[in-house]
Amino acid sequence: MLDKVLIINTGGTIGMVHSEKGNTMSPLRPAENWDEIAKEHLVLEGLATDYYQFETLIDSSDISPENWVKMAEVIESNYNEYRGFVILHGTDTMSYTASALSFMLKDLDKPVIITGAQVPLQKPRSDALQNLITAIQIAGNEFYGIRLVPEVCIFFRDTLLRGNRSRKNDARNYFGFSSPNYPSLGEAGAELGIKKNKLLKKNEGNFHIETALDNRVIIIEIFPGLKPSYLMNIFESIEDVKGVILKTYGNGNAPTNEDFIDVINFITSKGIVVINITQCTTGTVKMGMYEASTKLLDAGVVSGLDLTPEAALTKLMYLLGKTDDTEEVKRLMSIDICGEQTLNHYNFKFAQNNPAKICKFSFDIPEEIAGGDMIEAAVRIKKLSQKNKVDKVSIIVSLEGDSFIENIDNFQCKKKIHKNTENIHEDILLNFNKCAKKISEESKEIIVTLESDKAIVWGDIVFSIYAEC
Repeated sequence: MLDKVLIINTGGTIGMVHSEKGNTMSPLRPAENWDEIAKEHLVLEGLATDYYQFETLIDSSDISPENWVKMAEVIESNYNEYRGFVILHGTDTMSYTASALSFMLKDLDKPVIITGAQVPLQKPRSDALQNLITAIQIAGNEFYGIRLVPEVCIFFRDTLLRGNRSRKNDARNYFGFSSPNYPSLGEAGAELGIKKNKLLKKNEGNFHIETALDNRVIIIEIFPGLKPSYLMNIFESIEDVKGVILKTYGNGNAPTNEDFIDVINFITSKGIVVINITQCTTGTVKMGMYEASTKLLDAGVVSGLDLTPEAALTKLMYLLGKTDDTEEVKRLMSIDICGEQTLNHYNFKFAQNNPAKICKFSFDIPEEIAGGDMIEAAVRIKKLSQKNKVDKVSIIVSLEGDSFIENIDNFQCKKKIHKNTENIHEDILLNFNKCAKKISEESKEIIVTLESDKAIVWGDIVFSIYAEC
């Protein structure tokens, strides 16, 4: 059956039919089988498909992680028998399902195309027929000897989108979905055009599924006038929350008042993973690069980069289902798994709590970003403590070996601080973005040397890197 596509009907508008045969005014009901869906459309009957229908069809508003597990299991059971898979799904939560499946279907090298409709198939001017036919063609065809799309996608109204980059953006328009932070994977016009350079690389491992999802997570969206006491009451009364998606302003900005930060500190102190994503439709959260984000960063909040809310939520469920190690969950949330984000974020943390004139540390550049993928970097000293007046603090960054790099603009950076009182705590944030790419091109190791004219406690030191995936 490798010449066929398996259609998996989970429910939704696309699979609705009239309750009375021939009566277009009769109420709609879910189809009982593929014949009911295809009988009035000969083109569907001619396609090389098999059909699987959930025993109980689901309104997409009722979709749950258990349903995602069922979809994954159906694909796993039939994986070696079919060329590709088409999932019929309601539109309201389609992006959540596409995101969840992208994390659950491991080493996928066949198309899994999710589609639906704004108007039922049996209605005049329905968008369902075109969506369904094209989804089947994408899932079933081979061009140039390779699979067209070895990943989970949404096809809707002429456009193929990466599933974990998609969002429903219109409740009525036939162009109901968009991909805010990543280009479309293909366009369907008179011909079907697939952008091969935008697809995920073909996986070499054996296909399998990972279905342990932990849905003890919530989404919180901040707004002007939000009372921190309300958030405190929530997290004092609920004991089993494991993760929070925090939707903030702009590129990750949030209130800096003490009451709000105290609540965030309380949440993270309970071992809850907090992910910062933007409320904006497009854009990226970057933490650790600018002063405005340092309070959230100090509270243990993790940058969600340009993850959609749907991808952030399902990725967090997936990772919490894999491990109880919250630090590992935080690390993996900052690294791309299957094309869900544009950048990777790495933090290298060190501490020097004994007074010293010189503090020196080094670390290896992650192998996957060597060769010039690093695009931004910063050194941050948190709460540098001085018992005596310090005239100068120098921060010097060098590559592997003993010789400093003299010919890179802003590579060696020095900052002076002057204080007349004792026991001052000072934060220093130093960016060197202009030379970040060159650093990762020329070295496998970074050495950071901190120097002062008097012995001081350097405190916590964080080296942040943002790199292209």
